[in-house]
Parts: sequence; C-alpha cells; structure tokens
Amino acid sequence: MILDTEIREIVKSKIKKIGGYLVDVKVSHTNDITVLIDRIEGVTFAHCSKISKYIESKFDRDQEDYSLTVCSPGLDRAFLVKEQYEKNLGKDVKVLLKNGKRKSGKMLKYDDVLILEKASKNKSLKSSSEKIIISKDEIKETKLKINFK
Repeated sequence: MILDTEIREIVKSKIKKIGGYLVDVKVSHTNDITVLIDRIEGVTFAHCSKISKYIESKFDRDQEDYSLTVCSPGLDRAFLVKEQYEKNLGKDVKVLLKNGKRKSGKMLKYDDVLILEKASKNKSLKSSSEKIIISKDEIKETKLKINFK
C-alpha cells in the first residue's frame, strides 16, 4: 500500500517548480490517491497533468495497483493550509468556530490570528465597518464566500 507520507515527499519539490503548494493528500485503503494542489495564480489542467505524470513515474504499476487524482481543492472546500489563507487575503470568507458560531467578512490578515472586516449599514444608512479578531485555536473551518453578482 502506498502511504500518504510517500506521496507528500515525492511531490513537494515538483509542486514548487510549478510555483505551487501542496494542500492535501488522501490515500484510501484501496489505494485511491487524491492529491490537492494549488497556486496563488490558480491551477490549470497542465499543472495537474505534470504532477500526476511525475507521481506515476515514481511507482511501479506491477507492484502497486492504484488510482490517482490530482486536482485543485476547489472553491467550496474549507482551507487546510496557511497558503490558502494567504491566497485569499482581501476576499470574503465565512468562518465556523469550534463553539458553533459563524463569522464572515473580508479577510484582512492571517498569522497569529485571523482578522476579518465586516461592513454594515446603520439605521441612517451610513456605512461602517467592524474588525473581528479570531484566534486560530477557535477556528473549526474557513471557506471562501462565493458571491454570484
């Protein structure tokens, strides 16, 4: 059986060569391998194909039977690594806290804490904004807020 640690080690340098980063690797008990990659500029089919071919070159199909999927994490998935937060600075996100509460706003900063800016209008129709500071330890998941305008 192929281990996720093997895949991680194999793809790290290749992903850096395309200007990307590894988001996640999953290997099922039946050797179905899923590798999630991303780049600040976005991921193309060509990027996924390069990484896929590279991984395939490192394993002998006669010894290991596996299926392989290499793709971007998608817009609707929760952020898993720091680079995803950095990629989405300045964009609207929704955050689910470990206590079940939800927060949303424009992501201004992510390091020791996550800082969101929540815009609001008061009764006199004046715009104002509030900063929301969330400790990393409080975050259960963060997702990009998709707006269809």
